[in-house]
Amino acid sequence: MKKLLIAAAAVAATLAAPQAFAQAKNFEGFSAIAALNVNNNSAELLNKSSGTRSNVGIAAQYDFSVGSAFVLGVGASLALNDFDIAADGKLQNTNSLYVAPGIAVNDQTLIYGKIASITAKAVVTGMSNIDISGFGYGIGARYFSNKNVFFQGEYVFNKYDDKQTSIGTFKNQTGVLTLGVGYKF
Repeated sequence: MKKLLIAAAAVAATLAAPQAFAQAKNFEGFSAIAALNVNNNSAELLNKSSGTRSNVGIAAQYDFSVGSAFVLGVGASLALNDFDIAADGKLQNTNSLYVAPGIAVNDQTLIYGKIASITAKAVVTGMSNIDISGFGYGIGARYFSNKNVFFQGEYVFNKYDDKQTSIGTFKNQTGVLTLGVGYKF
């Protein structure tokens, strides 16, 4: 009886493994994403300022199925417009390169984490532009409504490195809630 249970468990595991791998395969491939970003930004130079602003962005990503239900995404994102970081400043050209490991919950849903290298340009009135860089990390979910179209939501915290200027140290961090729609080719 014990050998029969072991054999049944082995057969069940063998039958389940291809199905789990098939879940990861559903997410494999190149995709393009358009998104609305809601940024909760905190900046400091001479004074602290914070606020919530929004901008739009695009991203391109390639996902690889890795083993059973695991997916590894690599991609790049770009904000298409600036957003205010203070009464006298803007953050421009925000972009990132990232990796996004995830797990396929089922054939339509992917839960993932994100680790990013980020860069931007801070434009402050009366000063030369400040190139800043740092890192970001967060979580997200992707849901396919059909074979190619998906909806995505994520939250990423971006911490830029402190940058010394002629009038003080510039500090900036941003929490970004992104809601997007994408197409997998």
